[in-house]
Amino acid sequence: MRKNWVVLFVLILSTALFSSITLDFYCLAWQPQTVDTVYDLVDIWNEENPDVQINLIWGTWETSDEFLQTSYRGGNPPDIIHTDTDVLAEYGIMGFVTPLNNYIPKEMLEDIPSWLFDECSDLKGNIFGVPWLQEIQVVFYNKSVFEENGVTIPENRMITWDELLDIAQKVTLRDPKTGEVKRWGFLAPTMEYFHWALIEQNDGHVLVMDDNGKWKVEIDDNAKEAIEFYISLITKYKVSPPDVMSIDYTSLMQNFLNGRYAMVTFGCWNRRFLVQSKMYDWGMLLVTGKNIVSPSNPQGLGVSNACKHKEEAFRFVEFLTNPENSADVAYADWLFPVRNSAVEDPRFLSSEYEWDILYSWLPYARNVRSNMPGYLTFEWQVFVPQIEQVILGKISVEEAFKNIEKEGNKVLRRLGLQ
Repeated sequence: MRKNWVVLFVLILSTALFSSITLDFYCLAWQPQTVDTVYDLVDIWNEENPDVQINLIWGTWETSDEFLQTSYRGGNPPDIIHTDTDVLAEYGIMGFVTPLNNYIPKEMLEDIPSWLFDECSDLKGNIFGVPWLQEIQVVFYNKSVFEENGVTIPENRMITWDELLDIAQKVTLRDPKTGEVKRWGFLAPTMEYFHWALIEQNDGHVLVMDDNGKWKVEIDDNAKEAIEFYISLITKYKVSPPDVMSIDYTSLMQNFLNGRYAMVTFGCWNRRFLVQSKMYDWGMLLVTGKNIVSPSNPQGLGVSNACKHKEEAFRFVEFLTNPENSADVAYADWLFPVRNSAVEDPRFLSSEYEWDILYSWLPYARNVRSNMPGYLTFEWQVFVPQIEQVILGKISVEEAFKNIEKEGNKVLRRLGLQ
């Protein structure tokens, strides 16, 4: 009898020692080399941590919000999520992801610029994610077209609004008989938030928050000037096409490759597409206003509030975001790591594919999108449709500003932000 109890005790002890936790990691990486790098890192983790296994769930940026909100409300969310830092802040306010203040070590706080932690925090100082990667939005330009039209650019590749307009006018090509545009000088689709970059560069604001944390739509004169400049490129100067609201990525890049557009705004990761398409005759510009702003779109990692093993989940977040691993993932994704110690990796200082140009713009990196909860709802239900009405010639820009404030504040009230 005693022998049976000993055997049972050994079996229970063995089960306890060798059983493992499995955590679901929802990852939005999609570029082939990045996917391979993430797979490799997860394999390394799983081999070194038999007690905490990671199960990868791949998502897409286009459907991530719908998937995550559905999974959270359905009670079966992934344990670790990868998304934009401002989305992590919104999910934290909604109770979907957990504050990480008690997990984040001092060394990590000091190694990541504070503004990036602000992006995934609420007004009470709760930090809902660890910043991981960031892109820089740039203007890609066709070097051959510039040379053919006698366009010279500054050594630091920074140009003002006036210079952008001047260049766009020089490189826009029209049929001398019909006036039909054969090559547009500049394309900045709304999905790439160039208009918000202009507002930030001009010290403007559209969405403001008071001391009590209440939000209001209030377009100041600087913001109006920036928005009017953006619209004028399409309606007045006709150097940009009118379909900036609906253009898709594939047609945008194919038309840049075939010379239909001389300049396009896009994230710096798009260099991979140009290189693999064997287009080597390109460069990058940064548009500046009153402020030098390098528009950034930071990504981060968060831990679900429903996760039953938060400490173990954060250990994996630490692993992915350590200097070595975050540098490897960022380089594979043609982005930058956010850790100061990681970005000093020699790969990011190379002149190949103009990494060094982008590196010189990192001190000006800033997320130009508002961190207001419900920002995207305001953007696509109110702001963008009104701008489109102006472009189509259906209303004046003054009417659009009034409508944005009136209808925008209605949306904010409906979202409980006022």
